[in-house]
Amino acid sequence: MPKVLVTQPSIIGAHDPQLSAFEYAGWEVSYHPEGARATPEQLLELVQGHDAVIASSETYNRAVIEGADTLKHIARWGVGYDQVDVAAATENGVLVTTTQGANDWGVADHAFALIFSLARRTVENDRVVRSGKWSRPPGRDVWRKTLGIVGLGRIGRGVAQRASGFEMKVIAYEPYPDTAFCEKWGVEVVSDLDDLLRRADFVTLHAPGGADNQHLINAERLAHMKTTAFLVNTARGALIDEDALYAALVGGRLAGAGLDVRQQEPPKDTRFNELDNVVLTAHVAGVTVETSAAMTSMAAESILEGARGERPASLLNPEAWEKRRSR
Repeated sequence: MPKVLVTQPSIIGAHDPQLSAFEYAGWEVSYHPEGARATPEQLLELVQGHDAVIASSETYNRAVIEGADTLKHIARWGVGYDQVDVAAATENGVLVTTTQGANDWGVADHAFALIFSLARRTVENDRVVRSGKWSRPPGRDVWRKTLGIVGLGRIGRGVAQRASGFEMKVIAYEPYPDTAFCEKWGVEVVSDLDDLLRRADFVTLHAPGGADNQHLINAERLAHMKTTAFLVNTARGALIDEDALYAALVGGRLAGAGLDVRQQEPPKDTRFNELDNVVLTAHVAGVTVETSAAMTSMAAESILEGARGERPASLLNPEAWEKRRSR
């Protein structure tokens, strides 16, 4: 009987109906609540004997991939795959898939939730009322302000669509824009990121990670932003130089920031916790009841597709398909 390991049952749920497809296909499903926080050494032990894994944020390095010789498929429950050594997986015939597209709307919603929380000082006002006070610190308008979107992929486009309801002026920095979309939704594409930063009242990041975008927002770029502007990141923590951001926030050079992702997760750096002009969430932008179900369903289907000899639509490493490990 083939076996699949779920490393994040606290979110996916040990009885998620989306996993029933495995039961119907004759698979055994096992769960490990500590899997998402396992070290590579612990992970290697956990995945032994499993044919596939629905993976969270744990690290699948070369040692894990080569040592777990029954493992044939790593299905990332999410979009990013920074923690998977795709090259090692490809060399060893291990399929790697993601759930690209299954949580786009959730991330776009959350980006706007952070924008509103910052503009209207929602979290700060909540704390004030809970403390027994009735002071009313004023917020700022979102209506008809300028929104700068860095990265106009599926999520960035979703944010632009939402902004239209608030009659915002939307400008975007995107090397390969969908011109038809931009024309339809009135998005102005700029070729200079610094120009976007100078003009925007709110800046939301939706650019990919990777070495090319490491610290895309640094001290020099933060200096271009309005002192009344807000920065939101629901993409990748590495996009922001956190030292530079902290200095800008405490120095009054930036009005506030909303951070769903961090350079290290969970973060050991707690400086931002003390700042009233920062809203923090724990990488939950793409996690709702609805998106969770969609991601679980997509991850499960990709594993079962591969097991049936069908190339998964969400396959990241097509080179591994021809050399995949025998089933």
